[in-house]
Amino acid sequence: MAYNRANRSSKISIPMKTLRVLCISLFVLVAIGCDSTAPDTAEDLLVVEAFLFAGEPVNDVRLKRAIPFGSADSSSVPVNDASVTLMKAGTSYPLTASGADGFYAYDGEDLTIETGDTFLLSIDYNGTTITATTTVPGPPQNVQLPSSEMPVPNFAGIGFGGGGGNFDSLSEFFTVTWDNPAANYHFVVVTSDDPEDPDFILPDFVRDFIGDFEIISEPTTADFHDIIPVTLSWLGPHYVTVYQINQEYVDLYENREQDSRDLTEPPSNIEGGLGVFTAFNGVVSIFDVVRESL
Repeated sequence: MAYNRANRSSKISIPMKTLRVLCISLFVLVAIGCDSTAPDTAEDLLVVEAFLFAGEPVNDVRLKRAIPFGSADSSSVPVNDASVTLMKAGTSYPLTASGADGFYAYDGEDLTIETGDTFLLSIDYNGTTITATTTVPGPPQNVQLPSSEMPVPNFAGIGFGGGGGNFDSLSEFFTVTWDNPAANYHFVVVTSDDPEDPDFILPDFVRDFIGDFEIISEPTTADFHDIIPVTLSWLGPHYVTVYQINQEYVDLYENREQDSRDLTEPPSNIEGGLGVFTAFNGVVSIFDVVRESL
């Protein structure tokens, strides 16, 4: 079953913390001299993490100050006093700070994020104007799951010295597919509700070594993604979201690992600052993780 991400329960969302870590980690240590257009001090150089999602409110714009290379500081400082505006088709939408963590959101209900919309992000901070643009990509086409149920092995009786269990599905993939004749970039996210009393897939002695699941694929130009059943945590409803993404996010992702001996400024589509302003368009499908019969 596939449906728009906007129709999902508000309890289910892409783990954007992971996306932000992928982005912000590239800018934590920045050699100010790398960019001749940058402000004179790190305190004035902003790092922008701005994500728009088709069909959703605007609430994932975050500002921080960069940390200069060689600084003793280990974390960047959120910026909550900038003037932030989104512009679409000649209309301005002012964003307001929401809390003390550098996040900004649009409080009105008249701003929509739709396929093909082009947005200008404008930030005024300490006498400097920072700008960026992005266009909302189209949604993935013809997203399909192999089944509404994903079977996982029954590990009953398995343990140190235990026996039994049917492990046929250990070698099987649960493959989500979509149409991608133009080889556009996509990535896949798998999430679930946090059950109050989870029925875990793996026995305790195995799960303790693995930890909690979180599946976010790398950007790909393929038209499928294989999910390994035992990489999930518990039985019950799960959500797989296929996102079509823009090149600016791909460029940043591909540059996320740098050799400290050759530190260079990572890709950025922010004029007058660092970071990324990009848009995603996703389609969500739901499947139920069930236990195989013994």
